[in-house]
Amino acid sequence: MTSTPPTFAEHDFRKASASQPNKECVRVARRDGWVELRDDKTAFGAPDDHRLVFTEAQFDQFLTSTRSGQTSGLCLEMTRRTDGMYAFRSTVPQPGGTAAELTFTEAEVAAFRDGVTRGEFDRDNTPEMTLCG
Repeated sequence: MTSTPPTFAEHDFRKASASQPNKECVRVARRDGWVELRDDKTAFGAPDDHRLVFTEAQFDQFLTSTRSGQTSGLCLEMTRRTDGMYAFRSTVPQPGGTAAELTFTEAEVAAFRDGVTRGEFDRDNTPEMTLCG
């Protein structure tokens, strides 16, 4: 693992297979010991294209713990807001000290959770295995 996160390209990000084709979703990229999450409702590379950044070990722990039913004390916090949307926040320090929040619909979160359950974001699954529509 490098000491700083790599610069991910748009094609590095993938979504869960349960996501609707050509719809917004949670996108995940993995490389060189790092993981980034982004919201593809935001144009890639735009000033408001905020990312949540984790080490691979942190994100793998999130995946394992989530599958076993643990929901607290993880690197990624998913909170349902009063407006019905979900806020994704990091509980670990982010590069540059930034504090991003990503916002998703219930359907987007359900597809992401399905992908987590199916192992679609695991280290052994390469981006080429899940095509984005």
